[in-house]
Amino acid sequence: MILAGIHAVKHALESDEPVSELVIERGKGERGKGHPRLNELIHLAKVRGIRISFQPRQALERLGEGVAHQGVVARVATARKLDFSVWLESPGASEARLVLLLDGVTDPHNLGACVRSAEAAGCSAVIVPRDHAADVESPVAAKAACGAISRLPVMTVTNLVRAMQQLQEKGLWLIGLAGEAEASIYQSDLSGRIGVVMGAEGKGMRRLVREQCDSVLSIPMPGNVESLNVSVATGVTLFEVVRQRLQAVRNTAEPA
Repeated sequence: MILAGIHAVKHALESDEPVSELVIERGKGERGKGHPRLNELIHLAKVRGIRISFQPRQALERLGEGVAHQGVVARVATARKLDFSVWLESPGASEARLVLLLDGVTDPHNLGACVRSAEAAGCSAVIVPRDHAADVESPVAAKAACGAISRLPVMTVTNLVRAMQQLQEKGLWLIGLAGEAEASIYQSDLSGRIGVVMGAEGKGMRRLVREQCDSVLSIPMPGNVESLNVSVATGVTLFEVVRQRLQAVRNTAEPA
């Protein structure tokens, strides 16, 4: 996986992500030249014993696939990449309390932002279909995820509906999000073991995916906007789950 840009690379170096190589644009950051932010990254990489190379701008542009690299890219191992069938039989699946499923999110920026929200909300995994979806390891998705892809299992599956069935067999209650649904996330009990299913940009969930959900909910929107960006809707929903769980803990802790 490639990270591009000073902020994304610095975050990876400071958070002990598995960076295997730091690539600096040739002529920048070498021998104390006047690029203090790049020199800081070089110092961080040296402290961690990470390989550093200096390459032409064209090489960084090729690695970054069009993402603004600001003179630096990093190669990061996707150490937690797992096969879904293997993960499903692991203790992690049996103990999972929150999983995010993305049905055909094709914008890599949206995909990365959804993974970032999932990691922040404490999800155990993110599951995406193998086809008709953005590449989770693309530089754009990686930059938007801000390191979350290397910390959270993000798995691709051939058949999302079958994966949903298998999660239900593991005891997860699957809720899909749709703007026209009558019941809202604020009217529903989300304190149990939940799988949140988000549809594609514009189209929403496919019919079979929607039919496999245990319930379909909406996010109330008093304004005139018809729908939210999928990454925004994902964040709102996941953190409503977090809020309800924290409230349930507080209620349990309060004396009768």
